[in-house]
Amino acid sequence: MRNLIAIIVLLLVAMPGFAQRHRKSGLYIETHATQGIVIKSNDFVRGDNRDEIPINDFSATDLRIGWQTTGDKAWHHVHSLPYYGIGIHNIVFSNADEIGYPAALYFFFGAPFSRKGRSSFDYEFSFGLSHNWEPYDDTDNPFNVAIGSYRNAYIDAKIKYVRYLSKRVSLDAGIRVTHFSNGAMKFPNAGINLFAPFVGLRYNVIAREPTPREHLRTQQIEPKEEFNIILASGKRSVKHTDTMNEHMVSLVNLSFEYLKPAGQKFKYGVGLDIGIDENRNIIVDGNDVELASTRNQVFSAVSVIGQFRANRLAVQAGIGYELFNNNKLYFSNDIYQRLGLRFYLHKNAFAGIAIKARSFNTANYIEWSIGYSI
Repeated sequence: MRNLIAIIVLLLVAMPGFAQRHRKSGLYIETHATQGIVIKSNDFVRGDNRDEIPINDFSATDLRIGWQTTGDKAWHHVHSLPYYGIGIHNIVFSNADEIGYPAALYFFFGAPFSRKGRSSFDYEFSFGLSHNWEPYDDTDNPFNVAIGSYRNAYIDAKIKYVRYLSKRVSLDAGIRVTHFSNGAMKFPNAGINLFAPFVGLRYNVIAREPTPREHLRTQQIEPKEEFNIILASGKRSVKHTDTMNEHMVSLVNLSFEYLKPAGQKFKYGVGLDIGIDENRNIIVDGNDVELASTRNQVFSAVSVIGQFRANRLAVQAGIGYELFNNNKLYFSNDIYQRLGLRFYLHKNAFAGIAIKARSFNTANYIEWSIGYSI
C-alpha cells in the first residue's frame, strides 16, 4: 500500500510547481453534489452480498480549491483558459456496511471545449487516492470481491455546462464517471465503477481579468518531437494462494518512446517495452510460490501512444502488443493498456504513475516511473 500512498506525494510535488508558476492566477473554492448509479461490473454490486440486494446508487460531495489561469502564458490560451486544483471527494453507498464510507484526495485539471459569452462547455479529469473502504475479509466481509484494500486509486472524468452568473459566482451541471481500484496490489480487486449527474457552485475568491492573447506575441508555443527513455516499476499480489495476498511480486520495465506533435495539445507515437515481470510463469502450490527463471520473466512489447499535454502536465494512454514472452516469440490476441499521469519536473525530466491493464478491465500493475526526454 506504500506505493498507492505515494500518489499523495506526486500530487503535492506537482501542485506547488503549478501554483508558483501561475501565482497570478485567480483563486476559487467550489463544491459539487452528486447522485448516481453503481455500474453492475461485478457480482458483489449485482447482489451477491450479505443483504442479497443489488448496490444500485450512491451520493457524493466534493469540496475543492482551484486556480483559474488568466492568460498570462501562451499555453493558457491554447487550452482556452484552463483551471486546476485539489479536491476532497466524500461518498456514501446504498450498502455502506460492506463498502465503508470512502473519501478521496485528488488533483484535477479542466478546460472548455468551447466558450461563448457567459457560458462554457468543459471537460475535466481527476487522479488521486481514496481511503476508508471496508475491504474484503474472509471472515468479516467475505462477499466484497470489488474492493480488497483500505486505500485505492481514484480516477474521475467529467463533462459539464458552466453558467457564469457574475465575475465571482458560477454554476455548473454535467455527468461524471468514476473508477476505484488498487491496481492488483491486493485481491480481490474487481473495482467499483460509477456514473452520475452532478451540480456545482463556484466562488472566485480572487477574480482576475484575462490577458488577451495578442499581448503574448513573443510567447508562442512550438510543439516538439520527443524521444523518451523511461524506467518504471510496480508491485502486485500473487493470485490463487490459499491465504489471499500472502506474496507480492514486482515488475521492472524500460521503455523507449517516440512522440510527434499533433497540434498544440496532443502528441502521438510508438513505444518499445523491455522488462522483467516476476508474475509470469509462476507456480502456486497452496501458499508456496515458485518464481520462474529470469529468462522466463523477460518480455518485450510494442505500443501505440496518445498524449494530452497542458504545459508540464500530461495524460497519456497506450495500447500494446507483446512480441516476446516465456523465452520465445509470442503471438496472441492478448493486448495490454496503460493510462497514466505524467508531470514534467524540468524541461527534460519527468515522473509519472500509470495503471497497466489487460483486456480493458483487469488491472495488472500500478507503475511508478521516472524518465528523460531527448
